[in-house]
Amino acid sequence: MNPWLIVLIAVIGTAALVTAALCLITYNMAFYRNPKKHKADPYRAIKDDSPGSVYSRKLIDHIVSLKYENIYTESHDGLRLRARLYKVKEDAPFVIQCHGYKSTPMLDFSGGGALAMEMSMNVIMIDQRAHGESEGRTISFGLNESRDLSAWVEYVVKNYGEDRKILLNGISMGAATVLMASAMPLPKNVVGIAADCPYSSTKEIIKKVIRDMHLPADILYPFVRLGARVLGGFDPDKCNPEEAVKSASLPILLVHGEADSFVPFYMSERIKASNPNIEFHAFPNADHGKSFIEDTDRYKTAFIEFSERCLALKNSEN
Repeated sequence: MNPWLIVLIAVIGTAALVTAALCLITYNMAFYRNPKKHKADPYRAIKDDSPGSVYSRKLIDHIVSLKYENIYTESHDGLRLRARLYKVKEDAPFVIQCHGYKSTPMLDFSGGGALAMEMSMNVIMIDQRAHGESEGRTISFGLNESRDLSAWVEYVVKNYGEDRKILLNGISMGAATVLMASAMPLPKNVVGIAADCPYSSTKEIIKKVIRDMHLPADILYPFVRLGARVLGGFDPDKCNPEEAVKSASLPILLVHGEADSFVPFYMSERIKASNPNIEFHAFPNADHGKSFIEDTDRYKTAFIEFSERCLALKNSEN
């Protein structure tokens, strides 16, 4: 055999092995998760006794003490999805809450869930796919999760009627989820969306994390994307909340901490720029997902006024 052909085959084989290895490694790091091996610990992010941590622990202690009902639906690709239903009043509107990446609703909505109940709203805290007691092994950063959210909306419509008002609420990846849903053909009883510290696109947040690891993002991201497409069955480039909100007709409340160390504040600025009708509240000094902790009174006021306005606006149209 021609020695140059042997070299060529060796080079191609080595490149294929390296590509496969990088795809597998990056898929496992970014997207793969077996929920059965990860206990949903709402206290996992509390690592000290700072005032903020003490306050967070108090909020979590309260939310985990409340009674709830386990409810289930099925995703478009056949996964059994689970959520907690906190029923405050039989005829009350609903808020469906979506937690963040590798997190739990008990942590992310320890404050926001209780607030919604104080407002006499029934609360559905979902376990995102590949989290908690929901099935699935691949996290798609809001792409498939937004379709799961649509299934939860249909759950409310089927069980409580087409006139029952619904608000969508998300934090971090959950915020990206609800913003991606804003471009979907949702039922008319979905009246508003509240998003806390979302990223503007999956591609950009992944590249940001790669850079934080002091690795070449432009070189590695194509392998991340290929791994997601081949092993996870989705294209992360298609999850772009910044683009999704351009066509959104629903009222949107956007919240972001200016000191966010994970999802940069400028990402919400980009989302806001994509749709001038978005109501945007910046929280100075608040880290990722900590706006509620940083300024509880202001956060509550923004959420309450937005929610009441959405519900009243929809009622006035009927």
